[in-house]
Amino acid sequence: MSTISIVSTTNSNFVTPLATLYRSILVNNSNNNFDFYIFGDHLTAEDKLQLKRLELDCNNCQQINYLSVDESLFRQAVTDDRIIKAAYYRIYTADLLPQLDRILYLDCDLICTSDISQLWQTSLNGKVIAAVEDAGYVPRLAEMGIKAQQPFYFNSGMMLIDLKRWRDENITKKVMDFINQHPEKLKYHDQDALNAVLADNWCYLHPKYNMQSRLIRREQVHPLPPAEILAEEARQDPIFIHYSGRSKPWLEFGVRPHPLRNEYWKYAPKTLQLTTKQQIS
Repeated sequence: MSTISIVSTTNSNFVTPLATLYRSILVNNSNNNFDFYIFGDHLTAEDKLQLKRLELDCNNCQQINYLSVDESLFRQAVTDDRIIKAAYYRIYTADLLPQLDRILYLDCDLICTSDISQLWQTSLNGKVIAAVEDAGYVPRLAEMGIKAQQPFYFNSGMMLIDLKRWRDENITKKVMDFINQHPEKLKYHDQDALNAVLADNWCYLHPKYNMQSRLIRREQVHPLPPAEILAEEARQDPIFIHYSGRSKPWLEFGVRPHPLRNEYWKYAPKTLQLTTKQQIS
């Protein structure tokens, strides 16, 4: 059995969704072992116990590991009510995991529906990362004044990363320099910085590996017809469902229900479902 290494970032508010994501991965990937690396933003002992249960409940969960980074490095990071400073910590993944050559980064608000072996084994063809185009189809590179041969802009909620190449090309410093030197350009926070630095240096993945909410709701049609065909394939057979945007499956009030919210509750730990709903309400 191969071991797949996964990195995520969370605070206490997103521990239950993260545990649910990891459980969905473990349930649907019994032929692989997993090591999880978490950038925790002031997690409590109870938070860590909730995640520790995965090691006890799932035979293919080898270890839950925690990473830390100096918060002062992000003094100038642009944040808002949805994007916290800890969201930027993942930029230091390659520096903090020198023993690894490849990782899969995942946001907390995803669910895995099937085997990810093929994704894990994807060749990056000399690029630093592989990712899925952002379903907003926004011309962010042009808006930021970034010159690139390909105008595509990726969603950073799922990234397959060649850590060795990241280190060799000094991507951490380049991204941090962009964050500190161009805060006015960070409309979409570190995702903008990552796209600015990695323009033309990422592989285009099928949207089934990061089926975002805009794609699910058919809110926009891709300007390129072949890409819209891929979008429809993703809707029919997603590998990762990404509850991007404000509508989350664990939110009961204040937002329109997510069309695939029931997929989330298939994997949420039964003992936590009622507690989570009570906390939200």
